[in-house]
Amino acid sequence: MKETPKIRSWLIVEPSADMATVHAAGADRLVLDLTGSPESWESVAGFCKAWAKLDPDHLPAFLLPSFASMQTEVAAEYAIRAGAVTVLLGGTRNGAEVQRLAVVLRVEELRCGRPPGSTGIVALADAAGMLAAASFERCSDRLSGLGWEQDFDPLSDATRLARATIGLAASAIGVMAIDAVSPTRNGPFQSECRIARENGFTGKLSRRLDQIQIINHIFAD
Repeated sequence: MKETPKIRSWLIVEPSADMATVHAAGADRLVLDLTGSPESWESVAGFCKAWAKLDPDHLPAFLLPSFASMQTEVAAEYAIRAGAVTVLLGGTRNGAEVQRLAVVLRVEELRCGRPPGSTGIVALADAAGMLAAASFERCSDRLSGLGWEQDFDPLSDATRLARATIGLAASAIGVMAIDAVSPTRNGPFQSECRIARENGFTGKLSRRLDQIQIINHIFAD
């Protein structure tokens, strides 16, 4: 599965976030964070119903915890029941984990009466996933994007290597390349976005409302 519209900015928020404030940020894609405790998911259903009335053409995606957390399958089922059309898998170690998630999604899609294969996957590779980048090729037709999670200094050699690895892998596979969340601000953040775009990235993850317009501007066509 491939998503055709270009998505520049992916804004990750807690399910309890203020909807009006989040919508006003202007992100291309809202991402509800399910990496916290299951208790934090209680407001997801209500949020999604209200969001569907506010912006029915841009339904939220969902950030799922890594398989190492032992909560991925439960979170995936919760996301499908809430109407997810795209899920992001955090801490992805290899293409086999994408395949494993695809099986979970198929079961829940059938259970909810949705067409099998209707939910796309964006894999966010951790360090192991970067070393196994080749394994993402042809791992699943659901794979629509490849990104990474940043545990390094944004200007370090490790970050440059990670960005190059994911950018090349996404290009070879033919899916979106999505840059990691960054803690930087202002000028350094703009430079970081430009570097990502020069490396073939089509968009960037963010947890900050004030970064969205910068991302949208730099990753614009």
